[in-house]
Amino acid sequence: MSNTYTSQLNQTNNALKEIYQPLILRIYQKEDQETFNQLFEQQQVLFVHDEILSQLQEFVKSKNPSIRLTEDVSTKLIEEEIGELTLEQYGVWVYYPWSKKLVHLLDEEAFIEVRTNRNQYKITRAERDLLSQKRIGIIGLSVGQSIALTLAMERGCGELRLADFDSLELSNLNRIRSGVSNLGLSKVVIAAREILEIDPFLKVICFKEGLTENNLDDFFLKDGKIDLLVDECDGLDMKIIARHKAKALQIPVLMDTSDRGMLDVERFDLDPNRELLHGTLKGINPQNIKELSNEEKIPLILQMLGAENISLRGKASMVEVQQTINTWPQLASSVTLGGAVAADVSRRILLNQFHASGRYYIDLEELIANPKDGSPEHVAERINPHQPLSKQDLINLANQVSISRSPSPIVPDDDTLKALVHAASAAPSTGNDQPWKWLFKDGFLYLFHEENRSYSFGDFQKTASFISLGAAFENLYLKALSYNLEAKISLFPLSGNEQLVAAIHFENSVSNTNSSLKELASYIFKRCTNRNPSVKQILPQEKLDELKNISNTIPNIHFQYFTNDDEIKKLGRMIGICDRIRLLNKEGHYDFVHREMRWTTQDAEQSQDGIDVKTLGLSNSQLAALSMIKDAGVIQTLKTLKGGKAFDTLALKTIASASALCLISVPKYQLESFFLGGQAMERFWLAATQLHLAIHPLISPLYLFSRINHGHGEGLDKESVEELQLLRKEFEALTGLNHNHAEVFLAKISVAEEPEIKSHRLPLEKILFIS
Repeated sequence: MSNTYTSQLNQTNNALKEIYQPLILRIYQKEDQETFNQLFEQQQVLFVHDEILSQLQEFVKSKNPSIRLTEDVSTKLIEEEIGELTLEQYGVWVYYPWSKKLVHLLDEEAFIEVRTNRNQYKITRAERDLLSQKRIGIIGLSVGQSIALTLAMERGCGELRLADFDSLELSNLNRIRSGVSNLGLSKVVIAAREILEIDPFLKVICFKEGLTENNLDDFFLKDGKIDLLVDECDGLDMKIIARHKAKALQIPVLMDTSDRGMLDVERFDLDPNRELLHGTLKGINPQNIKELSNEEKIPLILQMLGAENISLRGKASMVEVQQTINTWPQLASSVTLGGAVAADVSRRILLNQFHASGRYYIDLEELIANPKDGSPEHVAERINPHQPLSKQDLINLANQVSISRSPSPIVPDDDTLKALVHAASAAPSTGNDQPWKWLFKDGFLYLFHEENRSYSFGDFQKTASFISLGAAFENLYLKALSYNLEAKISLFPLSGNEQLVAAIHFENSVSNTNSSLKELASYIFKRCTNRNPSVKQILPQEKLDELKNISNTIPNIHFQYFTNDDEIKKLGRMIGICDRIRLLNKEGHYDFVHREMRWTTQDAEQSQDGIDVKTLGLSNSQLAALSMIKDAGVIQTLKTLKGGKAFDTLALKTIASASALCLISVPKYQLESFFLGGQAMERFWLAATQLHLAIHPLISPLYLFSRINHGHGEGLDKESVEELQLLRKEFEALTGLNHNHAEVFLAKISVAEEPEIKSHRLPLEKILFIS
């Protein structure tokens, strides 16, 4: 034994890096005395620590706590304890090969007695002895290291099984207690060494390859089943696999997340039928997530932890993963707290003093909160200055109009009228706000701008509304052709009033040139925003030209498409930056969360407007990730930290599968031009639907550029204005447009499956009035 061990010490440094077990020598035994001597002969000992006398003094004192020991009495008791041995022979000598230290200690029973004496009576001797028979397995040695060391210091178990495949990196030293001399060493070896330097009599087993499906049985069962599993691994697949194993073996599981002091407890020993992680892992197959990047794991982590329960900075950090930071952050203070909490609950579980499952929070920012400064907390709320238009309001405005009647007007019956307006209401609108109301009176159909519905950050100077209103008229015009009617329009029939957008009357359609337009009418209710995943396909040139030609049938329309990959990427980058600026803007964020999105099916069905979150085509886990940015506090935190760069890349992912991007613009920045632009947009969109192409609007640059070009940056902070001004120069260089042009529509064209769920529309009785 002695020759074998000392020869191992003479091996290469690489071999020494793997050693974590100390050598315990009782030199009153001949063989151990020989090994002891060889260590010195082979110059394997650099430091000798011999404080055995002070340890003996503590030991005899612990055995006689009620007696005040004089020096003479203490010496006598020590001599009795040593007996016939010399002081050098007494106890054990522990050799730590990685540091070449030789330490003289009390032997196991006396060592444990002295080391745990000050735990009385928080942990009684009987409880201590019971804990010494328990085995705890720990997966993951970041938070897991803190838990393992705390358990070792308390002697909360007799055996620790540690699993982690990773080695220590410099970036780990923000939370793992270690030194720079350990960089590159296995995390489990580092933890095991520190534990055994605290207590060489603890049993530590290292799984340096981490927990795998191959060593799963050994970790859980070899030489006795573990009594408790502590899961702190990053591998989501192994989190699930390990829990399945623990559930089958009826082993309780603990997990500390180091965010808001959250500890997760699953008592599979008391309730073997429990769902994993309280049911949050439904539908997740561990085999499908093994190769995911940290960024791709985030939606699953949010689903598992519950996005609503993560701290503000934790949520903000999640947005930045693999953008401005490599992975989700952990702080030493949080990791240390987790070690304490998990070790405490582990002890109570193993001593049968705690029986519950659940999630528990020790949120220091809540428990030790900063005093309020007396200022009222900001509430996400916006006062809409526009009252809804009543039927009488519509009539009053219509009564002021004086328009010459057509010599041969056609007055549609009520059913036809309802069919026409029903088609008009299927038009797209920003955030599906449907900013229109209609009044039929004296042979005229009047179109009104319902500003109460459109008032928003996105509707700068009413431009977005008039695009939508133009699209609505286009649908009505096309639907009328299917009835052999032609809708004749007078824009702004009431001088100086933009609420009354148009007066429309109908005549017989006698033109035969409208046959292709008539065909588009049958696609009015099939047209939709299609955000479904797509595979990049090259579109035939004739298809793109057909879309361009149909758009240009509206006067003064400029249609462009981009198929070059570099140009698409440049536009995608611009879109992403504008999405970020919009979402980090207080008003823009308010629009997204409170005005546009309908976060539940019930909300979408009740309101009949907005964007049903299910139409985004996201999985449950992705929806959890999206819900993270609902919190205005998260957005404010991101803005304060100058974060949110993750939003920049989302559009790049969206456009990666684009067959083309298209841009519709008009030569003048005026509401009439935007109205015509809306007609062209809808005509194009219907033609694309006819060609089985998917259209996904990406319009944030257009509304923000309007604020730069025509509003002196109104509603934007200085940094956003400067960023947008640079972006606008890039945009004009790429598109050939200038400051005076007004962009109407920017969208992705692709090939994708038709969405199963489409946006709701307001019922006719809320938007059409017949007088």
